[in-house]
Amino acid sequence: MDHSDDTPKPIDAHFHADDLYAVAPGFVDEYRELGVLGLASVHDDAGFEATRRIMAGSRAAPVSFGLHPQLPVMDGADALAARAAAGDIAAVGECGFDFYGDSPATTRTPESEAVQRAVFEYQLELAEQRGLPIVLHLRRADDLLFEYAGRLARLRAVILHSWPGPANEALDFLKRCPSALFSFGLPLCNGNKKAAASAAALPASALLTETDAPYQPPRSPASEGGRPLRAWSTTGDLAGVVARLATLRGKDERSVAAAVEANFREAFGHALR
Repeated sequence: MDHSDDTPKPIDAHFHADDLYAVAPGFVDEYRELGVLGLASVHDDAGFEATRRIMAGSRAAPVSFGLHPQLPVMDGADALAARAAAGDIAAVGECGFDFYGDSPATTRTPESEAVQRAVFEYQLELAEQRGLPIVLHLRRADDLLFEYAGRLARLRAVILHSWPGPANEALDFLKRCPSALFSFGLPLCNGNKKAAASAAALPASALLTETDAPYQPPRSPASEGGRPLRAWSTTGDLAGVVARLATLRGKDERSVAAAVEANFREAFGHALR
């Protein structure tokens, strides 16, 4: 993709600069060479400081800070509140609910749900108070997404990170929460049929792209075994995501990329000035 001044910039609405740097430090040069605009996600104050060093204060990579539902504890709550009060972060999150069941904390029981609710509601209230967007992580918790739709609809923007759900749920939630943005990454390229259906059905004004780098590596086609092609995802994978999104929507890549950039700037322009 040519990146002249009038060419849409690649958008990485969710990546982890500190974790990606640990496995692929060269991504920083790639990020800048490609002209990426992104939102770097951190889960604690150490991650915030590391990300600020890695990205060297780039206005093209504002930071979101959230208490992740896979580790639903309030240890970082004061640091999160302080960063939000100081204007250091562009969004709260990723936060939300995870009941995938791969640990005691994420096996859905009344007790684990109560813990995750408390941590999430703290962050939702903080986003409300500070006028910040929120970045949501959801696994096996769509019922809770709809439960909180009324409050979420009042926020500046609601980013559904790596949206995996079916098109009917995406469209239904968008009706209830018009500020929702559905972010799609390498699962589109890796064969996630529900995500693909959502990506095809949603209006262009509700789309974002991401890599979740380094956590969603590209895979070979299912016909070839669906094996990881490398151990991590990185900035350079955005081109494949945009290409797949354009194919699913029957549009050219440039128009899709332009819509995604406009959506990102609408949500995070306050942090890109």
